[in-house]
Order: sequence, then C-alpha cells, then structure tokens
Amino acid sequence: MRFLLTNDDGVHADGIFAVKKALEGMAELVVVAPERERSGAGHAITLNEPLRLKETKLVDGSVAYSCSGTPADCVTLGTLEVMSGDVDLVVAGINHGPNLGWDVHYSGTVSAALEAVMIGHPSVAISLATFQKDTHWDTASAVAKQIVTWIIEHPMPRHTLLNVNVPNVPLSRLKGIAVTKQGPRQYVDRLETRHDPAGKKYYWLSGTVADHQTAADTDVTAVADDRVSVTPLHLDLTDHKLFEALREFAL
Repeated sequence: MRFLLTNDDGVHADGIFAVKKALEGMAELVVVAPERERSGAGHAITLNEPLRLKETKLVDGSVAYSCSGTPADCVTLGTLEVMSGDVDLVVAGINHGPNLGWDVHYSGTVSAALEAVMIGHPSVAISLATFQKDTHWDTASAVAKQIVTWIIEHPMPRHTLLNVNVPNVPLSRLKGIAVTKQGPRQYVDRLETRHDPAGKKYYWLSGTVADHQTAADTDVTAVADDRVSVTPLHLDLTDHKLFEALREFAL
C-alpha cells in the first residue's frame, strides 16, 4: 500500500513527522507538504504561476518533498506527479490546532483531504485540538494509526472523508471515540484595528470563539469532553431540505 502524507503546517512540522512515525510499517509513505506554514489557506489552489517541488530531508534523514503551493496543491502534485496516481490513502495532518465545526472551511488540513477525494483517493484529516506548545503528539499518533487501520479495512464511500480531532490529553485520559456531526464554531471580535509606527492604519484578524450551546453529538462537545471526534464529511454542500422547499416554490 502507498500513503501520501501532507499538512498545512509545513513539511518540517512536528505533526506530520509524528504521524509518519506512527504509520511506518503499514505502507510506503510519501511526504509532500508546503515549504512554509499555510494554516488557514482553505481550499486555495495556485493558478497562473509556477508550482515547484523540492526534495528535502526530515529529522530522521528520510526524503520528503516541499511544495511552493497550498495544501491542496501538495495533494495534486503528490498524487499525480510524485506518486503517479498510485495512492491508497491520503493522510492530512497531524495538524497543530483544532479543525472543528465550521472551521473546516478555513482549514488547509481539511481542504487537503477534500482535494484528495475530489481527485479520487480516500482521505482523512487529523488534528490535535490545541494551540498550546505542550502537545501530546503520542496520543494523536496512536489515534491516527487506529483510524487509518479502520479505513483500510472499511473502504469509505466515494467523495467522503473523515475529519478527526484528538483532545490534547495523555492517551490514558481519552474517554473514547465519538462519531460526530459538525458543531457551531463562530468568532466574535474578529477584526482588530491597529496603527503602525508611522500612524497608518492596518488590520489584524483574530477573535474568540462564541459561546454556543452545542449538542451532545457534535465534534465541539466531544473534544471538550476528552473524546476523539470522528466526523464524516461529504463534498456535496447542498441543503437538501431547502432544495425541496425551493422546488415547490419553482413549481
């Protein structure tokens, strides 16, 4: 078997190396990731300018490829160029930070997995749900190996991927795995106006997560309860209930 590993934190990020070590022995692993951090890149792709691949070495001396483009570009080049289409699974992550709820639309990690299923390969996005420097990569790696094993044994439907978020706790503190839906994830105070030393105005995007009541079966609630959230995502964004209402209106 052959797996493509990618991320949005950069080719030399701790998370992609952690998942590489966890999956060694399961398949041939090919690493293609951005040359620099591309967090929040969403599903951007590079048009009208060259894309470049450069061979590099990870901390264990193994070969990887850095890409000048976005996470989605990495999947395109990794699957079609480096691996010549011979890909059994694309693993995006392990991301340093959560990709919960509506945040998946911003996420370069999830978008890399989405690009994989658009091309025609099964995929999974895996995130360690913390921005802290004190990280439990060992927990996320153990979960990643378990999830990947399940995917190999249970092929997923076309155009579907798994979005996995792992609480940042020791493995012994995990309360299990929850199959979840997307919860709400909205930011308030997201635009801050600042002034540079010359007095000119500029803007800083930040914000805090709004305090929403979330259902027990959502990814947000599961991670807050120290459970791994596994959310199946589909490429089809159609609101099927509104579709039926609009069809009645059209008739």
